[in-house]
Amino acid sequence: EDEDPGAAARRQHRERLYTLLGRAATYYSRYLWEAREAEPARAYLLGRGLQESTLREFRVGYAPSAWDRMLRASRSSGYSDEELLAAGLVQRFKNRPGQVYDRFRERIMFPAADARGRVRGFGARAMRDNQLPKYLNTSDGVIYHKREVLFGIDLARAAAAKADRMILVEGYTDVLALHQAGIRNAVGIMGTALTEEQVAELERIAHVLELCLDADRAGQDAMLRAARLTRARQLELRVVGLPEGTDPAEL
Repeated sequence: EDEDPGAAARRQHRERLYTLLGRAATYYSRYLWEAREAEPARAYLLGRGLQESTLREFRVGYAPSAWDRMLRASRSSGYSDEELLAAGLVQRFKNRPGQVYDRFRERIMFPAADARGRVRGFGARAMRDNQLPKYLNTSDGVIYHKREVLFGIDLARAAAAKADRMILVEGYTDVLALHQAGIRNAVGIMGTALTEEQVAELERIAHVLELCLDADRAGQDAMLRAARLTRARQLELRVVGLPEGTDPAEL
C-alpha cells in the first residue's frame, strides 16, 4: 500500500533532522581540533588522560563562542530555522520574536547517538566556572528524548552482546576512559536515574547489567531504583563497588 502522505512527510522531516545533527557533530568535532579558541578544551580533555583517538571515535567536539556560527553554517547548507529549532541546535531570543541563536556556545560537545550511530542530540560541558549550567543538554523534542539516551551505545553494543553484559556508568568521561582502557561494553546513563526506556534498550543487548556508579548518595539511590526496574525483567543486576570518593574514569 502507498504510504500515507502525512507519515511520509514526517519520516522525511526526521531524516533531515538526523542528517543535520550528524553534520553538526562533524562540525563541532572539526572545530575542537582545528580552532585556536578550542585550545583550552583540548588541553582539558587530554589532561584528563583521554587520547585523541578516543575523543575522535566518540566524535567529541567544541561549540564556538560566537552566537550564530552553527546557525549560519546550517542555513547556508539549506536548513531552515524551524529545522534547527526542531533539532535543538538553536533557540529563540526571549526579547526578539522570530529570531534565533546557537543553543551551544563555548562548550565541549558530546554527541548522544542511538544504537544505529545516528546523532540524536548533545550534552555540552561548560568551559568556564561562571558558565551555568555546567552541563546543558539538547531539549526533548522530535528526535531527542533524554530518558532514552545511553551514551556510547552505538560503540558498546557489539562488545556487550558478545559478553552478554553491559557496564553502566554515570557520565561521558567515565565511558570514554573505560573504552580507552579496552573495556568496550560500557555506556553512560546520563545522570544517575536509570529509566524504563534505557532498561528496555539494554535488555535487547545483554542479560547482565553491572552498575558502576559513583560511591555517593546519588549513586546509592540509583542502584536501588535500578533494582526495582529490573526485578520484573529477564535481567541480572550486579553492583561494582568503588572506593569511596572515586569514579570509573579515575580508576
